[in-house]
Amino acid sequence: MANMNFDFNKINRSFFTVTLTDGKKLLVKMPKKGTFGKLAAVQDMDTDNMTMDDAMDTLGAIVAEALSNNLQGEKITTEYITDQYDVEEMSEFVDNYMAFVNGAKKNPN
Repeated sequence: MANMNFDFNKINRSFFTVTLTDGKKLLVKMPKKGTFGKLAAVQDMDTDNMTMDDAMDTLGAIVAEALSNNLQGEKITTEYITDQYDVEEMSEFVDNYMAFVNGAKKNPN
């Protein structure tokens, strides 16, 4: 009988490198289920029926949550994101991060 083992700590992981406007670099991990669901939902969000403040707060919260899942352990707040970035920048981050996540799912090696 063969002995086998699997160690979650030895998986080759993929990271998304993000450079913030202040020059700080973050290595963002793959999202957990809850964050992934929010990111997917925000891509389909109908901002036409939202106020600009609501759209900024929603996008800012999701971007902050995604960025806070980083190797450095750096906590990124919604306030920081909405103060530093506009809707276009936040949307661009979400699109690029989701492209990274979807690419890693298709090519797990």
